[in-house]
Amino acid sequence: MNCGRPAGHALCYTGRDRFIQAFMTWSNTALLTVVLMLCSGAGTLGQATQKSSPQSPTTDAGESASTLSSGQSPLPKPQFFGGTVTALDAGHITVARTSAGKSPEHRTFLINLKTKMSKAVKVKARVTVRYRHMPEGDIALEIQLLPLRRTPRVS
Repeated sequence: MNCGRPAGHALCYTGRDRFIQAFMTWSNTALLTVVLMLCSGAGTLGQATQKSSPQSPTTDAGESASTLSSGQSPLPKPQFFGGTVTALDAGHITVARTSAGKSPEHRTFLINLKTKMSKAVKVKARVTVRYRHMPEGDIALEIQLLPLRRTPRVS
């Protein structure tokens, strides 16, 4: 078919190209995209339910999910507390923070072998404690050392 332009020109369509151009309107393209997404999602959903049988997944504290489902309640979400270290020993850390207009707040956290902690943590250091509230007390999961605050100079 001769369109009056050189062969292979961008505006010369063969029969196949005209079919594609006529079929692929925006509405047909959107419909085809939705159908393909639904079909691919249904296949992966079926695979995910088959593969997700909990044989021995572990939680953040290292306990298996099967022990949690045997009558124990699930672990509470980790929380954060930031302030200045006021007391520190091998098994505990006490952190205090003050907010403008509020009374100072002191919290004591248990330190165990799983607690991630820098060796540079000492009294009067600024820290953020990631902890989990448990029946035996607030257990520190991680203690992050923060840079010292510098007070602005008044000239």
